[in-house]
Amino acid sequence: MTLNTVLLFSVVFIAGATFLALENRILDFMKQKNLVRQNYAGNQVLGSGGLLFLIPCLLASFPSFLINPSPVIPLYVIMMPTLAFCGMLDDLLGDSSSKGLAKHLEIFIKGNFTTGIMKALTGSIIGLLLAWLRYKGLIFLILDTFLFALAVNFINLLDLRPGRAIKSFVIIIILITVSTCFSEIQYILPALTVLIFYTRGEMREIYMLGDTGANLLGGILGFYVVLTLRPVIKGLLLVLFLSLHIFAEFHSLSKKIEEIPFLKKIDMLGRKQSER
Repeated sequence: MTLNTVLLFSVVFIAGATFLALENRILDFMKQKNLVRQNYAGNQVLGSGGLLFLIPCLLASFPSFLINPSPVIPLYVIMMPTLAFCGMLDDLLGDSSSKGLAKHLEIFIKGNFTTGIMKALTGSIIGLLLAWLRYKGLIFLILDTFLFALAVNFINLLDLRPGRAIKSFVIIIILITVSTCFSEIQYILPALTVLIFYTRGEMREIYMLGDTGANLLGGILGFYVVLTLRPVIKGLLLVLFLSLHIFAEFHSLSKKIEEIPFLKKIDMLGRKQSER
């Protein structure tokens, strides 16, 4: 067994063990602080479920220093609490009347500020820093910056039904890891490990990712695609993300998913029987 294999196993173990050790304590904390939100069906569930991800993913990232020492690793570690914090502020202080990037931009142009603008700016800044650390020219700098920022918000767009954002995250990650021969998997193993334990509670509508979790997963996704994909694939993915954002400004993604049998079947997979 090689050293890298041992370190990857340690990443999985640390993420899983930390989640199991802290899960009930964090859920109790969320209940005590009344971090409750109304979901799509009008039911009260624990919001900001992304808090369950943060510490396991942070602790499990440290073996990455040994697997492949890189200047992007400190940014990866800093990114997670930063995006989770911005997401939590949106969970707690966000105005539900301001939906969509266009609406937030309109408010910003008028001289006001929203938590959505703060998330967009933070994601763009982190994307720029990541792109700068990997600088290969101005075009690639712009490509990586926008790809990261849109990946972060892409998960937010999908977090409207139990498990939808998680399924999309996992499907994209699997496609990327296979196509890149499992390159840099230490960056996504902690989140994938936590999802094994986390997903059941979301499907049972005990808690939901909230912007805290969607921001965090989106950041991990964005980081991974910037690190591993070839420029041509990045360009195609950027077009896909941008198209979905534009579509979501004028149409309901949930309604469109329900109209397509294949997507609806995936969307309903694992959800409560009462929803079927």
